[in-house]
Amino acid sequence: MTLLGKFLAMLIFILSAAFMVLALAVNASHRNWRDVVLDPSSGLKQQVEVAKTTNDQLRADRQRTQQALDREQAARRTALAALQTQLDQIEQVLRNSEAQVQQLEAKNTELSQLDRSRAEELQRLTEETRKLRDQIREEQEDRDTLFAETLKMTDQMNRLRGIVQQQAERNQQLLTQVSRYREVVDMKGIDINEPLDGAPPDRNGTVLVVDRSRNLVEVSIGFDDGLREGHLLDVSRGGRYLGRLRVRRTEPNRSVAEILKDFNQGAIQETDRVDTTF
Repeated sequence: MTLLGKFLAMLIFILSAAFMVLALAVNASHRNWRDVVLDPSSGLKQQVEVAKTTNDQLRADRQRTQQALDREQAARRTALAALQTQLDQIEQVLRNSEAQVQQLEAKNTELSQLDRSRAEELQRLTEETRKLRDQIREEQEDRDTLFAETLKMTDQMNRLRGIVQQQAERNQQLLTQVSRYREVVDMKGIDINEPLDGAPPDRNGTVLVVDRSRNLVEVSIGFDDGLREGHLLDVSRGGRYLGRLRVRRTEPNRSVAEILKDFNQGAIQETDRVDTTF
């Protein structure tokens, strides 16, 4: 026998054993499928009928559920449409509100600018008012001062008016007396320009020499000018009164006089003016 023959014989033996095992397994697991299907308690036909009944119930439930769902969807679509309408209305109101808000913001900005400008104007007016109050206060103080000065001046004016009135009355009296004296002088034939006894005539001269050690001065008017010993002379410079002299000795054209210290109001110098009547 060849090797191939041995191999085929072995293969046939193995396949025979396999088929035998398979036949035994089929025989062990063989069932009566008709009894399984027609069994009234747990047969497949009973299970199919139960499943069919359950399926019919489930279909009915599904149909009822679908109808309820359709009604619910219709109701929800109606509610959604109503909500959409409300939403559109709300959006319109919102747009209107946004427009109003924009207008109010613009107005608020304008009012803010106006308020700022008015605040600046108020501050400027306040500053001007403060300055005006200060000016008014100063003017009131000046007015009070002027009023006080006016009262004082009024009092002085009233006193001066009284004095003027008194002086006018006195002047009128003096004019009356002078007129009377003139009538008497004219009637007596008296020259009023003649010097009285002991009084020097109206003359003027200058200081020639000043002797401070002896408190004496020499003047340019003398006996020929009507000066006599004891006559008084007044000394001035530029209209300013400086003092008084008493004639001690006279010569025809000059005189020596003593400086009277009681009347001294300045240092007497050469070329100062000398008058018999100041």
